[in-house]
Amino acid sequence: MSILLKYFRFIFMGLTIFLSIKVDAQSEYTNPIIPGFNPDPSICRVGEDYYIVTSTFEYFPGIPIYHSRDLVNWEMIGHVLSRPSQLNLDSIDCSGGINAPTIRYNNGIFYVVVGLVGHPKFPHLTNFIVTAKNPAGPWSEPHWLEKAEGGDPSLFFDDDGKIYYCVNFVPPVLLWNKHRNIWAQELDIKTWKLIGERKEVLDGGEFYKKGTLDGGIETGLNNYEAPHFYKKDGKYYLMIAHGGTGNNHAESIWKSDNVFGPYEFNTANPILTHRDMSYESYFTSTGHADLVQTQNGEWWMVYLARRPYGGDLHIMGRETFMSPVDWSGDWPIVNPNGKIGKGELTHKKPDLKEYKFEKQNPRDEFNSAQLQNMWTFIRTPRSNWWSLADRKGFLRIVLRPEKITDQANPSYIGKRQEHINFSASVKMEFKPSLENEEAGLVAELKKDSYLKCVMKNENGKNILSLSQKNGVESKDTTIAKAIVNENNLFLEISAKGHLYTFRYSYNGKDWTILKADVNGRLLGRDRFTGTMIGMYASSNGMKSKNHADFDWFEYNGD
Repeated sequence: MSILLKYFRFIFMGLTIFLSIKVDAQSEYTNPIIPGFNPDPSICRVGEDYYIVTSTFEYFPGIPIYHSRDLVNWEMIGHVLSRPSQLNLDSIDCSGGINAPTIRYNNGIFYVVVGLVGHPKFPHLTNFIVTAKNPAGPWSEPHWLEKAEGGDPSLFFDDDGKIYYCVNFVPPVLLWNKHRNIWAQELDIKTWKLIGERKEVLDGGEFYKKGTLDGGIETGLNNYEAPHFYKKDGKYYLMIAHGGTGNNHAESIWKSDNVFGPYEFNTANPILTHRDMSYESYFTSTGHADLVQTQNGEWWMVYLARRPYGGDLHIMGRETFMSPVDWSGDWPIVNPNGKIGKGELTHKKPDLKEYKFEKQNPRDEFNSAQLQNMWTFIRTPRSNWWSLADRKGFLRIVLRPEKITDQANPSYIGKRQEHINFSASVKMEFKPSLENEEAGLVAELKKDSYLKCVMKNENGKNILSLSQKNGVESKDTTIAKAIVNENNLFLEISAKGHLYTFRYSYNGKDWTILKADVNGRLLGRDRFTGTMIGMYASSNGMKSKNHADFDWFEYNGD
């Protein structure tokens, strides 16, 4: 029997604590199953294959799609929205854009329904569906849904051939500020039109009038969202998230004889929540869930949660977790053999044959014709300002006027931070010719929260500069500088918890610390996205013909 010793870090009353857990590698898995910024998971099964999609907000490509055969080992196989024609993120604010996708499969076709939030040009067209025969793509152009307003759209394919669409919405009469209800309507996928009568299937106001749902407004009634229909043993089930996506997040379920209700309340609700646990727990904010049944009859729930760094700090954002479900009775029970209604760090593996993917090389040598699936942009790129062909074996990034602070598409290519402790390094060739030109590495949460380590020219000298921005009202502040003597430079960002260290080297062996133990808490205060680590180049508002060449990028975590 293979026993692994896993270490999980959490913070209690300001103290860093390492929790040692023995994991039987043959029979147990550890959460999260998809680490790093991967919120709002939705899952479907096709035969022996499982697919998960997650939210991407202002990042492009939109909606990564992950594949597994054992529910434990996952591989990103592509993106649902991979072409600019599918996804216009121009001028989208941070944490706007693509959120809460649902993936479903029916009669040989994959469907993803999702919302585009906060686009100034499309205030009336917010939800759309894309389809594919192969989940790795290509996916269709968007089928925009008219009069389909609401958040977190979902689809349900009934066994009689009818298809239903449901969302959460703001009711015309608000009983309290975060009062949200759920409506549903039949959908014709030949015309992409909603047909028949629209029904309000769940009203939080009913529980408000009675007093409480499960503890009060904050913990029970706020923000009904993420609705999903299921059908089991002839009964319809409606599962939703509520309580907000922070520490009060929870998941509850209702059942009915009719898809439009009335729905019976499960007295054991919420079936999943960590709201009554310490905010310093190993993970918090559980909710926004989806259910799947394996070919062997087991039920499993995927959901988002956050690994805290102390208090409400969660630098990696919301990630994808999974727990077992017993649905042998009328109601699903999450984690039936452990802490019921709670997710745990380790669970017994599903009754599925292990299926491991080829381990990805931690170093991208940039030798392929296209960028690997892990790479992402901020908003939609409208020109090819990067190239893998201009110089073989290098990623060339062109300096452009756009800055990391702009609500635009800067010359930035990043990947998700997936570990509490990690290192990311590059070999860069860059010769700044003007003082406005810079290139290097950036750890960013959003345009107002980042740590930026770049080479630039100051008074005719090459300077390696480390700066930070900590919120909307703050300025980009330089916190460390060093004169560097060469245009070929190795750069590294590493972290131990919320403390980030920046190093540089001329040969990749002998490293000099630019700044150690920088407080990275500024990367952990957003509600929706998570930290990205990537390569950046800018001419800071000026035109430039310059570029930076990156020989490789390497990421390692534990």
